[in-house]
Formats: sequence, structure tokens, C-alpha cells
Amino acid sequence: MSEQIRRAFFIGITILCACIIVASGVIPFLRPAAIYPSITPASETDETGDSEFLFSFEDGTYRLCMPVDMAVYSGARGGSKNAILYENLSDDVWMTGYYRAFIDDPHQEALYGKLLYAFSDLRDKKALDSDRYVELVTAFVQAIPYEHHPNGTPPKFPVETVAEGTGDCDDKSLLLAALLSQAGYDVALLNFVNDSHMAAGIAGDHNTFGSTGYIYIETTEIGFVGSVPEVLANGARLSEEPLVIGIGNGTARYTSGDETAYIEMREREAEEITARLGMTLDQEMTALRAEELRLIETRDHLEEMLGGGETAGYNAGILSFNDDAAAYNAALQAHDRERKRFDEAREVSAYILGHRSDRAATYRWLLDHPLTQTTMQTGEGTEAGIS
Repeated sequence: MSEQIRRAFFIGITILCACIIVASGVIPFLRPAAIYPSITPASETDETGDSEFLFSFEDGTYRLCMPVDMAVYSGARGGSKNAILYENLSDDVWMTGYYRAFIDDPHQEALYGKLLYAFSDLRDKKALDSDRYVELVTAFVQAIPYEHHPNGTPPKFPVETVAEGTGDCDDKSLLLAALLSQAGYDVALLNFVNDSHMAAGIAGDHNTFGSTGYIYIETTEIGFVGSVPEVLANGARLSEEPLVIGIGNGTARYTSGDETAYIEMREREAEEITARLGMTLDQEMTALRAEELRLIETRDHLEEMLGGGETAGYNAGILSFNDDAAAYNAALQAHDRERKRFDEAREVSAYILGHRSDRAATYRWLLDHPLTQTTMQTGEGTEAGIS
């Protein structure tokens, strides 16, 4: 699992007042309510740099080499990242304008187009449906290495994240939301202000986060669309409804949220089984082996008695021995069923862990691999034990 250290949210805000005093009175200077970050391409360079990415999706690993306009990158990196407020705007209003400015700057349109052209080409080759296309773009962004930034560090423009090949939670969420929005999806940023965390969201009918109407997408680690981390890297848990910042005008939705929910249910079930049975099975096996040795000794003793003509003693002991042997066989069969269930649960956990960029195949595999039930009658199954 990649690191998920979240930084405290802090953006410098300057509130300015400006007016012109004329003979007829005080007339406010014409100005916007706020000025947000923007890119002014650097004039001293017209070079293009290449960024290379390696990411896994479904059954393959892909390499993407993306040219980046260095004039745009330099302008993004060197420009101011503060919001300048001329009015006392509420947090949800200025934050919405602030984060949208990082995504909507027109100087990044060419980069978005190049990335989506590459993804669309792979989509056509693999005949991906709309949901799998979302997962393809998500897998690319999730694979970008996570980089912790000190508290107070402003977010990057998506062109910076691509050029530098690293980003933290807001950097990567901005990039993913930008790409999915450009591809026509109804997406948003989910800003957990008090939890110092940001994720992306996509509209869907199943498995949406809280009351947002959006399916959660974690960008700092490899995972399914809709999977929410229980614990962040710093040990904190998501504890609030996020500020929802809609991005773009897309309308396409993600329709496989119910499959992700099923995968997560099976994963929790498998984890509970392995945690519950792990130590118990070892303890049971130790007790069963001790009982097996005792029964063997008892059987040998009874056979010696019978061979020596001690019929009365043999008859007195054989009934108790048969009862003990039957109980042992029943316990051994129950143990074998639980061991099988434990092994199946470990297989489920391992498969899900190894296929977090392949929701479709994981869902099908889980349907074909139900866990063995433990309500079977004692006498069912393969015979085993003392006879």
C-alpha cells in the first residue's frame, strides 16, 4: 500500500480593498470578487519535455510517454498559488473557485487532449465499456507515486503533476477529475477540509459516499472505484461529509458501484474469517493430535486385552472407545471444513489484493468462488480419522 500522509489544508488568502474617491462620493473600483491562480507560460522556453509513466490495468502493464510543454509547466510552477479575495466569500465559495482554477486553466487543454488520446486508443484496442474506461484513467493516476508535501503547500496544476511525475492527494485528485471531466463524466472533488484530505468523485447510482451523490475514488493508492480507505496513513479516519466541488459539465456516470460494494463485502468477510480462524485452527489441530495419540494407545491396549483373552475388560472398554472415536472423527471433519474455509478466505483476500486494477475480472472470479458453508451435517464430506 502506498503512503497516504495527509497534510493540513492551508491556503494563503489576501483580502484587498480598493476604491476611488470622486467628488460625488465613494465609488467602488470595478473588480472581480476574487482572483484565483492561473498560468502565464514562460516566454524564455519553447522546449518540450517527456514524462514517462508505468501503470497496471486489468491483465496488463502499460508504459506511457507524455510530452509536456515546458513553457506551460514553468509558468504553472512559478506562478502564484494564492487566492486573492476582494470580498468576504464563504469557504465553500472561494474553495470551489480556487480548485476549479487549477483544472480549468486553458493552457492545459493540449495536455489533457494528448493524455485522453492515448487512453482512448487503449480503450478501443481493449473494447472497454464506459466504466472500464473510468478505471483505466483511474489506474494511471493512482500509479503516479505519492509525494508528501509539508503543511501549507498549495496544490499543483495538473501539468505540474504530469511533468514531475509525483503528487499528493489533492494534486492527483485534481488531475483525475480534470481527465474524467474532459472525457465527459460527471465528476467532483471531495474536499475533506478538517481531515486534511482530498479525493475525486464520480456520479453513480450505487455505493455513493455519504450524501454526496458521488462514488469515492482514492487517488493515493491502487484501489477500486468506490473503495474508501478505513484508515489514512497518519492513522486518521474520514470523519466528515466533504465539500463537493463539481468539475466541468460532463453527464456520464459510473454504473458498477454495486460490483465494488460486493467485492468489498467479500473482502471483509474473508478478513474476518482468517482473523477468527487463524489461531483457533492451530489450537484445534494440537488438541486433535493429542486425542489421536490417546485413542491409538487405547485401541492398542484393547486389542492386547482381546488377544490375551480378557474378554470382560475388552467389552467394558470398547463402547467408550467407539464413542470417543466417533467424537474425534466428527471433530476432525469439522476442523477440515473450517480449514478449507480458512484457505478459501485467504485465496479470496490474495486475489482481491492482486487485482485492484481489475474490478470486472475480480467480480466474476468472486462469483465463481463462493466460500464453503460451515452448516454442513457432521457426517457429510470425506471420511477421515480413527477406524
